[in-house]
Amino acid sequence: MSRHEIFHALVEAWNGGDVDAVLSLMTDTVVWHIAAAAIPPVSGKAAVRAVLAKLRSDMAETRWRILRHAESADLLFVEGVDAYRRTNGVEVAMPYAAVVEFEGNLIASWRDYIDTRRMESLRAGDTPPDYLCALTR
Repeated sequence: MSRHEIFHALVEAWNGGDVDAVLSLMTDTVVWHIAAAAIPPVSGKAAVRAVLAKLRSDMAETRWRILRHAESADLLFVEGVDAYRRTNGVEVAMPYAAVVEFEGNLIASWRDYIDTRRMESLRAGDTPPDYLCALTR
């Protein structure tokens, strides 16, 4: 199974609301940089589970998708769109990129790169500019 296929399974599990399936694709000592350089990373499955549960509690529907990827050995780069509807009805769609490192067939390190200010603006219900909409269609 390719790194991309493993990550695609994670995306499908997340979109389906299956946090246990998401976690099953990670090492016990996984380190996740939710927003690299903007927010401190979380380490270990228990910490990742807590973050995922909090995120999930505010999402009525998720439509996360990967548009492009490249992989080499145990490293995967992905570009896509993090899209979801919040429980309050606000729609969010944000360009997304990540670097994912594997140990065997499990994710050991994951660095998300996302504009946290723009994400919070969208989560608050602000209308995205046209250039952002073009990136997320």
